[in-house]
Amino acid sequence: MLGRLGMTVDECIRAYRTVAKRVFIPKRNAIIPGRSNGAAFEEIIKETVREFCTDRECVKRRHHGLSTPPCKHSDLLFREQACTKTVVLALTKDNIDARPTLFRTYDQSSSLKDCTIWEVARAGSAEPTFFKPIKLGKEGIEYIDAGLGYSNPCDKLIAEARNAFPGRSDLQILSIGTGLTSVVEMKNTRVSIIKALQKMATSPNEVAASLDAEYGDSGQYFRFTVERGLENIASSDWDQDSTIAAHTNNYLSQKSREIEKFVKTFATRLEQNKPDSLQFMKTLMINPPLNS
Repeated sequence: MLGRLGMTVDECIRAYRTVAKRVFIPKRNAIIPGRSNGAAFEEIIKETVREFCTDRECVKRRHHGLSTPPCKHSDLLFREQACTKTVVLALTKDNIDARPTLFRTYDQSSSLKDCTIWEVARAGSAEPTFFKPIKLGKEGIEYIDAGLGYSNPCDKLIAEARNAFPGRSDLQILSIGTGLTSVVEMKNTRVSIIKALQKMATSPNEVAASLDAEYGDSGQYFRFTVERGLENIASSDWDQDSTIAAHTNNYLSQKSREIEKFVKTFATRLEQNKPDSLQFMKTLMINPPLNS
């Protein structure tokens, strides 16, 4: 939504709420907690693509406030050289221990070149307890969400940026988390062990700590994530959006100085660098988190 379709943050939030209300079944009505409707998810992604379609004619009509005929571009390709460079991560179902597959808007290889926006969004959101894997490419490889092991993809983003812009050393990294989880503890039961392993596999903390140690003092790395209040809110808890907003607003108020420092640092670096470096700083990597 941000990188490929060029939506604003507010538009993304509204779209997410629409998706969640139609896809996730409230816990009080669900026989199986976390149950979701995969078909509805695919359709709402297509609707979002049509609403914010980047086809030249559709953009022109929206810009001039003209009534638009029904958009027929729900199968718009994910690859687009003109948009902000964007990467989405996914894992192959048959080997989740392998490196993640990177779907790139700027890739020019023949592999996965025909993947649509909605297919890549599905691949990057196919958390096993919510949605079925999706088959993509000529080989029909099954992909699932990369939250298992890559819920914090910042280190992969840095490596990707270095490959995409060789010779550039001046990074500006903004990492936005989905809230700190509770402490991982393990009791002497099988269920407790499984839950602890899952939390460890989906925790973003190790990567965050490593990058802070490497870049924190240089002004090149900033991370913001709500520290209290979101510990027990899962991805499917869309009906708690007011709670999420309240804790997030409190956190932003508490971190106003750090946020102002980031804005000033980022603006200064933009001013100091040449115009073509804007694309370098706008490189965006997306991986929907497995849970909060």
